[in-house]
Amino acid sequence: MMLDETLLWRSRPLTPYVPTGKVLSVPSAALATTIAKLRRTGAVEASCLWLGSLDKDGNGQVAAVAVPKQFNRPRNYAVPGEAMVEVSALARSRGWTVVAAIHSHPGASVEHSVYDDEMTPSRRAVSIVFPYYGHWSGPWPSGLGVHEYMRKYWYLLSEREAQLRVRFFENLPIYVADFR
Repeated sequence: MMLDETLLWRSRPLTPYVPTGKVLSVPSAALATTIAKLRRTGAVEASCLWLGSLDKDGNGQVAAVAVPKQFNRPRNYAVPGEAMVEVSALARSRGWTVVAAIHSHPGASVEHSVYDDEMTPSRRAVSIVFPYYGHWSGPWPSGLGVHEYMRKYWYLLSEREAQLRVRFFENLPIYVADFR
């Protein structure tokens, strides 16, 4: 059992990030719900997933926030396999997939560790890291870590790249499933 993921720093990418042109469209309510769920967990790392659809080009649309059962510790979290089965059953029943994996870190660092690379459930999803156990406030994406997988590496995007990759809009309801 890993108690401190900061022991698992990873190497820098061998090649620079090249924007894919993919866009993840997110209702603003999903961001507000996610922040509330991360904060509610307290002074431990926590995780949630954005579920929705992906088109043939890899563009996504968030429809739900799912919070799986998980083990939360000050320096990492773990989602057991059976908890992912629950989330997968919900996603399949609605025709959704994981479009973003979100988790919190204890301090200001929002870079992935090797542990984070392994815990992100889909390489087609965006991975978003919130600092200070979710005690963050905008503007988007300042201070957040938005990561995209390519060429066998989770790239931490610049603020401008993150703004282009993940875009928010108003007035679309979301489904919330908290399995804890």
